[in-house]
Amino acid sequence: MHLLFAVINNEDLLDELITGWMDLGITGGTVLESTDALQLLSSHVPIFAGFRSLTAGGVTHNKTLFTAIKSKALMEQAVAFLEDLFERAGAPHQGVWFVLPMEGFGFLGSKVDDEKRRRHAEKKMGKTRPEKRSGR
Repeated sequence: MHLLFAVINNEDLLDELITGWMDLGITGGTVLESTDALQLLSSHVPIFAGFRSLTAGGVTHNKTLFTAIKSKALMEQAVAFLEDLFERAGAPHQGVWFVLPMEGFGFLGSKVDDEKRRRHAEKKMGKTRPEKRSGR
């Protein structure tokens, strides 16, 4: 089990990132609003105001995503998608990612199978897929 974190500076890619991970089978995750420490210092501590010129375009908010991933293969696919998405955007300094090992993981609440969890996530995202039909 792995815990994948991505701190992204380019909020325009957030929806594509979440949708891409969903297509890989990663249906759970959390997104937090976050602020770069250098930008926080440059705007709130007068002695560090000179650092403002080092920050990109005055953008003060990032998005921090984290998600639990069961297998190493899926984690590697998620990272490859993440890196490719931001590489195609063509700008430097768009964020960072890292992975931590997890010793335990569980869902809270009543039990739901993986397919039902995926359909629920797709419904929340406004994606719909044709229902599976039994073969004739």
